[in-house]
This record gives sequence, C-alpha cells and structure tokens, in this order.
Amino acid sequence: MKKNMFLISFIAVVILMAVGFASAELAGTITTDFNSVELDSNINMVGNVNDVVPIRVTFNAMDNASDVKVKVYMEGHRDDVSVSTNRFDIEAGITYTKLLSLRLPSDSDDLSEEYTLYVEVISKDDRSEEEYNISMQRESYSLDVLSVDYSSKVLAGEIVSVSVVVKNIGYNRMDDTYVVVSIPALGVSSRGYVGDLIPAEDYEDYEDEEDSMLRMVYLKVPKNTESGVYELEVEVYNDDAETTVTKLISIGDSVSTLVLAAMKNQDLSAGETVTYDLIIVNSADDVKVFDIKTISGDVLSVSAPSVITVGPDASETVSVMVKAANDAVVGTYTFSVDVDGEQTVFGANVVEAAVSTSVVALTVVLVIIFVVLLAVLVVLLTRKEKPIDEVETSYY
Repeated sequence: MKKNMFLISFIAVVILMAVGFASAELAGTITTDFNSVELDSNINMVGNVNDVVPIRVTFNAMDNASDVKVKVYMEGHRDDVSVSTNRFDIEAGITYTKLLSLRLPSDSDDLSEEYTLYVEVISKDDRSEEEYNISMQRESYSLDVLSVDYSSKVLAGEIVSVSVVVKNIGYNRMDDTYVVVSIPALGVSSRGYVGDLIPAEDYEDYEDEEDSMLRMVYLKVPKNTESGVYELEVEVYNDDAETTVTKLISIGDSVSTLVLAAMKNQDLSAGETVTYDLIIVNSADDVKVFDIKTISGDVLSVSAPSVITVGPDASETVSVMVKAANDAVVGTYTFSVDVDGEQTVFGANVVEAAVSTSVVALTVVLVIIFVVLLAVLVVLLTRKEKPIDEVETSYY
C-alpha cells in the first residue's frame, strides 16, 4: 500500500513538473533591443540614469493564448521602474513584436551600478522570461528641473513670479548655473542666477552647499498682449549642460488698471515748480508693480518715481514735479507720463511773472518808512542851534 502511495505521489510530481515546463513555452526565443541595440544575456549594456529608452521585445508564440502582455522592469529601486503593454491575444507559430518606453532608475549614487533587466511574456496561466545585465551610469554633467510653480492664469501687464527648483543629477559639480524663464511668442524673458550645485552624494566634501536650489524669477507680461494660452519655457544651464521644460500659461485682457490725472493743465512762471497728481487704480486681486517714465522737452524739467507698488483693490497718488526753465519763453508746453505703456499727456502754460499782493504791500510800507525818515532828517538839518547865554561874574 505504501509503495502504491509513493508511486502515485511520484507520478503527480512528474505531472506538475511537466506542466511547469509546458508553461515556460508560452513564448519561444525572446529577443530584446535596448535603445536600438540587441541585448545578450552574457554582455553588459550601458544605460544612463533617468533616461527614457525604447525597448523592443520580439518573440515567437508557442501556443494560443488570450490576455497576454509583455512586461519590462527592474527591481530594488526607490521608485518603480516598470512598463508593460496592454493585453492582447497570440496564436501559435506567429512572431510578435512590441515597443515599450522605460524610464531608467534615477537613484544611483555611484558613477555606475549593475542592475538586472527582466523581460516577461505573461498570461493568466503561463510565463516566459529573459534576464539581462544592465550597467547604469550617471551622466558626468546633467541638470534637472524638479518643479516649476507659478500662477497659470494672469492678466496682460502683470508680473508673473515663477518658482523653479533645479537639481544637479550629474556625477560632477555644476558651477555657475542659471535659469531663464521666457514666453517665446511674446519675446519676453527673465534670467536668475542659481549658483553652484554639488553632486548629491558629496555633502561631506562641501559645507554649506546643496545639490538642489530654488530660485524665483519675475517675468513681465506686456500690457498689449492678446488674450490666449501661451507656452512658458524654463531653461536651466551652465557651461557643461542644459535642460528645458515647457509649461502653459493663460493670459487675459488687462482691465484692472486705471490711470487718472487730477489736473492736466497748470500755469507757472519761468523758474517756478508746480506739482501734478497722477492717480493709479488697481482693481485686481493681487499686488501690482508699475513702471513710470516721463517724457518732456528742453523747456520743462519733469520728475516722478520710477516704480510704484499698488495693493489689490487700492489706489496710489503719484506726484509729478514740473519746473520751467529760468529762461522759458511765455507759451504752452506739453509733457507726458508713461505708466506701463499707457501715456497721459499734460499741459504747462508758462506765463509772465505776476507781482504778488504781499510784495506790493511790503513795498508801500518801505516807501512810507523812507519818507518819514527823510522828513526827520530834513527837520534835523534845518533846525538852528540855540546860543549859549553868557554867565556874569560877580566880584565881592
């Protein structure tokens, strides 16, 4: 009885092994092209850290099967390194080929590390697999943009603040790194200095330095920009490497700014200075910064603040100082004040100097005093001196 039980168990094991061997025949020879180079299980293939490489898997179907998929992956990493096809059916004797894109690991600290690339053809019941050795090597000089934060909806004429996080993912130090933010369609750009970035694994060798850095870059949107969606480019570079990412930004019409003149014409004399008040209204929900420029001729000297900040739903009054030249000829002259491209024209009327009432009154008082003093002087000069009486002397 025991012999029969042993025989039955042995036969069952053999059957299971046979089934296992059969399951390994889902696909025949598997050929894998890594970045257009055919892999060999006995030869190392080099891949660059964080690259996205094309992988083409070709195999012969050994049997009919449904819901088959091809999977390519690498294990033992901080992030998943895996990609697979959608499910498909195969028929025995047919050759199939599938193209996949695999992002290689990004957490390699050494110049190069050895990894295993697994290629599988799998179905619900069967599996065929190949393994390849991949040597992952870091680029000597490489930069990466980890994040770009900004307001995706702005108005024409606004200043957009763009926060960019840059990381050194190369094996060597990256000196004098810059970031440039631009909207190519509008022809505007702004540059910021990031500085020196050390390799990620060299913190012990460099004190008070980082492998990543955040920088704010401010980009002015032209006030006459047509509303629409534009491409926002962020370029990071130094002498050894560069990388660019593209985002989208929506720009609307500028209806939140109003420039008002309290008085557009004033009279002044040659050499005199007068003040014009310019009111800037910001009805937007955020703070705005305005650039101010003055334009005038030789007769008038015009000055105003070059920059002014106006809070949300607020207004500011700008004092524009205007002085006429000392030799200014009587007449009407114009000047303009430009606020972010919007010009306001003013008039200055140079008139003849008028004598003020206070000056006239002072002159009259001085004349009266002069006349009184003159009269006193005349009296003193015409007054005769009284003779001194002789003193008689008595003798006793």
